[in-house]
Amino acid sequence: MRHGHKTILGLLLIVLACGLRSVGADHPVPLPKDADCASCHDDKTKGKAVHSAIAMGCTTCHEVKTVGDTTTVNLTAPKEQLCFSCHEKSKEEDLHGPYDKGQCVTCHDPHTSDYPKQLRAEGNALCMACHADRAKLDATVSLFGSQTMDKDSFEQIEKVVPNASVKAGHPFAKHPIADITDPLSGGKMSCLSCHQPHSSPADKLIVVAKTHNGDVCAACHEAVETKQEDASKKKYGEIEDKNRKEVQDRQKKVVNEQPATPSPKGSN
Repeated sequence: MRHGHKTILGLLLIVLACGLRSVGADHPVPLPKDADCASCHDDKTKGKAVHSAIAMGCTTCHEVKTVGDTTTVNLTAPKEQLCFSCHEKSKEEDLHGPYDKGQCVTCHDPHTSDYPKQLRAEGNALCMACHADRAKLDATVSLFGSQTMDKDSFEQIEKVVPNASVKAGHPFAKHPIADITDPLSGGKMSCLSCHQPHSSPADKLIVVAKTHNGDVCAACHEAVETKQEDASKKKYGEIEDKNRKEVQDRQKKVVNEQPATPSPKGSN
């Protein structure tokens, strides 16, 4: 009976050990404690936008353990919580789905990217990867060539229907979403002109304006009207200046073309 207990205990320990091992991933080769990860993973340290944690060392996010001839690499926290270890999670009311679930790597590369803030795509292309319909969907939807999402989850995401050029069409047909200047920021018009990427106190992640009681639509459209009015004043001011100059030039020409007044006789 005692041997039976030992056998069962041994099996439990093996199962437990296997379970713990499955949490991480086995490194292809055993690593010494002073291993330089960049000697093999140099591509993770270079790019236009490199995660600041890279400079702090790989063990900021990765736990490396070597037992015998096996090295196991794991995250230092559950993947849904890892980013929030450094980046405090917002307490605002409306949270972007992936952000709320700690799925930050859906939109951000954890190491390096060619796009600002380690984004996986540039501008509206990032948002449209999930928020635009696709003609055909497989059981697993590919995102950015490196991320995936199951079909059901993808279909539950609210979709935007822009025009063929993907330059207008949201929230209504002729509303621009690209290729013009954002009246408030002065940068390029994009999804982020109206929506926050992570969180907002307003529904649908709407940007809260600094004026107009937070109404970004009112603030933006007043800015547009003001700029149009200024442009109109400038245009008509320039026309008035041009007309005034033409009148002055004509008057000078008339004066110059008048015959000289003859001198009185005997004046010499």
